[in-house]
Amino acid sequence: MKTVKSFYFNAESMKREVLEGDVTRYIYTGENIQVVEYHFPPNKTFPPHSHDIHEQMGYLVKGKMGFKVGDVTKDLLPGDWYHAPIGVEHNAWTYDEPSVLIDIFSPYREDLK
Repeated sequence: MKTVKSFYFNAESMKREVLEGDVTRYIYTGENIQVVEYHFPPNKTFPPHSHDIHEQMGYLVKGKMGFKVGDVTKDLLPGDWYHAPIGVEHNAWTYDEPSVLIDIFSPYREDLK
């Protein structure tokens, strides 16, 4: 088994970044997978984009968010998941309350490592 940072982690031990627009993310990178916990402010929109080599899935923990993956648009509530396959354009937005989202990337994104 290759060495990983830790078998257990939380927000205090994860890499923390504060992005423009009051978005905070906590990042943990394993051997072939990456987990990112996002804290989004209300009324934030994220531009459409796709990933050439990264598969992405996400789980809404708190709040309400709108998502568009390919041609399908859906509002997510806590407990809902989404899946953005490799090469499929997707974007998201928050409504009038803060939201917490867990994103999972495989393979991990070098730009977030």
